[in-house]
Amino acid sequence: MIRLILKELKQLLPFALLYLALVALFYGSELSTLRIDEESYASWCGELCQYGTNVDMVLFIVLLYMIAAYSLFPREFDDSTIDFLRSLPIARQKIFFSKVLGAWILLCLLLIFDRSLTAAVLSFNSQTITGKFYWNNEALFLLRDCLFALVIVSHGVFLSWFRTVGLIIYSVYLVALIWLEQMLGAAGIYNIFSFYSNEYDGPNLLVDWTVIGFHLAVAFVLLIISYFLWTRSDSKPKAPGSGKLAKVMPVLLSVVAFVMAAAFMFNMLLEVAVDQANVEIEQLSTEHYDFTYRSPMQGAMEKLEPFVEDDYQQLVELLGAQNAPVISADMTSDSEHALGLAAWKKIRMVLLSEDEVDPLYRRVLSHETAHVFQAVESDRALSNAGNSVGFFIEGMAQYTSFNIVPDPEARESNWLVSAESWKRHTIRFEHMANRTVFEGLYDPEMLYGIGDIWVDAMARACGQASIGDFLRAVGRDDAPPNLSGVTYWRNHLQYIGCELEEVNNQWRKLMQEIADNRTIGAFPLFENVNVTRDPKTDLITIKADLKEDEVGGLPQFFYVRVKSEAKLASTVSPVLNGRLSVEGDKASVEFSVLPRLIEGNRFSYQLGYSPLPDSRSFFDRWRSGSVPD
Repeated sequence: MIRLILKELKQLLPFALLYLALVALFYGSELSTLRIDEESYASWCGELCQYGTNVDMVLFIVLLYMIAAYSLFPREFDDSTIDFLRSLPIARQKIFFSKVLGAWILLCLLLIFDRSLTAAVLSFNSQTITGKFYWNNEALFLLRDCLFALVIVSHGVFLSWFRTVGLIIYSVYLVALIWLEQMLGAAGIYNIFSFYSNEYDGPNLLVDWTVIGFHLAVAFVLLIISYFLWTRSDSKPKAPGSGKLAKVMPVLLSVVAFVMAAAFMFNMLLEVAVDQANVEIEQLSTEHYDFTYRSPMQGAMEKLEPFVEDDYQQLVELLGAQNAPVISADMTSDSEHALGLAAWKKIRMVLLSEDEVDPLYRRVLSHETAHVFQAVESDRALSNAGNSVGFFIEGMAQYTSFNIVPDPEARESNWLVSAESWKRHTIRFEHMANRTVFEGLYDPEMLYGIGDIWVDAMARACGQASIGDFLRAVGRDDAPPNLSGVTYWRNHLQYIGCELEEVNNQWRKLMQEIADNRTIGAFPLFENVNVTRDPKTDLITIKADLKEDEVGGLPQFFYVRVKSEAKLASTVSPVLNGRLSVEGDKASVEFSVLPRLIEGNRFSYQLGYSPLPDSRSFFDRWRSGSVPD
């Protein structure tokens, strides 16, 4: 048995070299760009140690492990080398399990090697800032990762019997998970990506053993089925996958996948057809816009038309634009999540008012037009660096739209929310220059207000012309490639004669002034947050005490945003209303959450409220909660 396992390890050597090459690439890039004496355990772990589940990362891991599993049996049968093994006095079950164990042992050895490198980098560096190495977490990570490897190997061994059709089977499984997420809110225990869901109690890692146990049980069942499939299959010409079942499976699964896709598309088309029934689409063209809108909105469009070209020209002058594109503007959108969207030279907007033109529509149109100019003036380079410039993309559009269509009250409220968030959460520019990190910590909607203030600081420090100059700088032909974060900003600002430190100093000064001079708005603190579950209704309740704000007391409306990181399909996190209770000098707020909105027993949530009438909501940092049994 040992010799058979060693044979499989030798056969999987190319895969091991691929894995080691990826590890070398990671450590090479990290060690060449980071100062290890400044890296903490959590920062070096990166996505692997973060709260929640990074689905993209887990999909890559699944693909990598599938490659190892798919290389175990098919080649032996295709090349007929399995016949030589079977001619030896070795039981078929030994051949089967030696292959499975060989792949699993190799993956575990590679994981141990990877974790040992992390330990060597951090644990033995006495200069590391907050460099404490959490051995108990590492052991738990390693155990979980090895069990995950066993699960994926069992999937791969089973699916590889069907060859290419096995990938269709797995695709159907992934589609089914997305369907469950859409129908039930979460796929629950069936979602294999919950395996990698990171939650912590203080510094200690918590693992969902219910999910792991379920998938291990499924893995053992698949291994038993795979054993009978592979041990009863012959080599060529009767290769595995050449029987009646394998001939029927591709057709059956293709039909199932086609029906599911067709039903989904038909449902979407039906919704659009019902929504647009008996509604004619009209067109209106100006010098720089081609509008399409619903006929009931004709009055609103006629009142909007006189402003659009003047607003467009103001934007051109503000940016010193070198291009003046004609924009296709679809005003028929009915999105529930955004008033406007822009992509290249196209805009989609929600237009609800039939009789009058609210200044909001002009400002939204100007905001989305600014996004078009960002793409055109930078030759798409700005969007290509979206993770580093996300706050600027939204903040610049806010800055220009408020300058063209002023609304001092709305802008002041946005700035107050942003300044208070900056003050409470100690938000740094490094957070803003990494959108993924920012949205993992704070309210994503804050990028609009905090970005607006930063662009205002940039205009004060470097002149208003620097905004358009920056767009053209990032799109220049000789711009250095592969820059990101602070380095990206420092390079491109220096090119236009502007210093990042000067802008950031002005930005921090503005934020401090806004926070210190606040005379309106209610920004209470959440304290003593508890999560409970009603054993009868299974309803989850989040309750928090409130410490009143000295300036504005208590707001009227409270919200909670719930997030599931293990979802395959990217969706908008649901926001639920809360109930405020005041008894004497004590106040609290309570939220009710349906179980279907939560993946597993652990979940992430943000508590928030409306600090001012008609203002953007203020949300606290993401918290991690545990649903009691």
